[in-house]
Amino acid sequence: MKNNLLFIKFLILNSLLFLILFNSNFLQAQPEVYTKAIQMAQNGNPQDGLNLLKTELNADSENTELLYYTGYYLEQLRNIPKAVELYKKALRIDQSNLEANYRLGLLYEKKDSIQQAFDFYKKALLHVSNSEKKQKKEILGRVIVLSDKTKKNDKTTLNYVNQYLKYSTINTIPSPVALSAATILFQNLEYEKAQQLTKSILEKTNSDAYPIQKAAFIHTSCAFRLQDLGAMKTYYGRIKNKKLKTELENTAPKYYYNLGYVYFFLYDFDKSLRYLQTALVIKPDYVPAQIFINQVEARQADKSDMIRFLRKKVELSKQKNAAYYADLTRLYVHEERYNEAIKMVDSCLRLEPNRHDVYFLKALSNYKTVRDKQGIIVLKKLLNKFTRLKEEDRLKCYFLLGLIYKRTQNYREAKKAFLQAQKGIFKDAVNWELKSVTSK
Repeated sequence: MKNNLLFIKFLILNSLLFLILFNSNFLQAQPEVYTKAIQMAQNGNPQDGLNLLKTELNADSENTELLYYTGYYLEQLRNIPKAVELYKKALRIDQSNLEANYRLGLLYEKKDSIQQAFDFYKKALLHVSNSEKKQKKEILGRVIVLSDKTKKNDKTTLNYVNQYLKYSTINTIPSPVALSAATILFQNLEYEKAQQLTKSILEKTNSDAYPIQKAAFIHTSCAFRLQDLGAMKTYYGRIKNKKLKTELENTAPKYYYNLGYVYFFLYDFDKSLRYLQTALVIKPDYVPAQIFINQVEARQADKSDMIRFLRKKVELSKQKNAAYYADLTRLYVHEERYNEAIKMVDSCLRLEPNRHDVYFLKALSNYKTVRDKQGIIVLKKLLNKFTRLKEEDRLKCYFLLGLIYKRTQNYREAKKAFLQAQKGIFKDAVNWELKSVTSK
């Protein structure tokens, strides 16, 4: 029985020998005693090799190199608790031991002790130099996978992904790492990179396993956020999971509906109509988009007759009425007669200075006529004067302020303004605009 056990241990060691001697990225230059122990294992005497290591370790118990290699030898013999004990002892003596940190990360990951594994991998990252690209890439890959498992999608995690991509070509990234990296990128609005990674996964296999379906889901989700209608259809058919499919069918048309809604209230009716029509391309029975399209088309109608009618009323009215001027302002903006709109605003505000809607139209008209400085002044005055605006009105002001700052290339202020508008129905439009200013 004892001989059988030794033989099994020999097989375990022998099967992993090639990895130990040639493929491990994390073994230091092996001490002579470890090499002798491996030779004993090859000759069918793994216990003799272990005894040799223990003898050396008893003579030099603070030698971190011996502690690590004895732990690694024990790990191959499946004595995991003792291996962990030796790795940890090596780290108590020298916290910068890259190999011990990495092996502990792997062992805790196998036990599903994700947080402990994550912590050891992060410590290993601190002690691997940029010149050791293969080692750094390996550790980053494990950190990325665990970050995805624990839904850590913060900026630190995004930095790990971007570091990993520097050391890799997309087509050589293992699929599990690529999918985790794509998930993190997607959550951080890095849609182009996420789409490329998931495309590389999907091109390698025809499998319909859940991870592959998730890759198709992320790829398609990125496509509609990038307004890439062609790519939206490429892998959509590979999504079989009901939950993923329902989420996509609900989210994609709503995204374009939200964009249509926001630009409608910026009086950009062509853009609004285009987004709403895209929502219907994705989901032809999406009723909110169809209803709103009818409103947009009604607003696009010629307003000349109405303008003439209101102007006549203003001329014939014995008492000047701010409401007439406000209506005329709105109609001039509809007709893209922005200079006349600004004049009407001034007339209206002289009569009734507390109309926040008219302030907004003045700021919008300045934006449309590239009077950016004046537009910023009006919006800031509006936001300072009317501190109790309804949320949607306040978000609209900040969104327009962000657009103006973006055009003036004041990206810092643009980002601050967009972040103030990043709520509710404005969120998707803000995220789209933020992508272009965050990298500046």
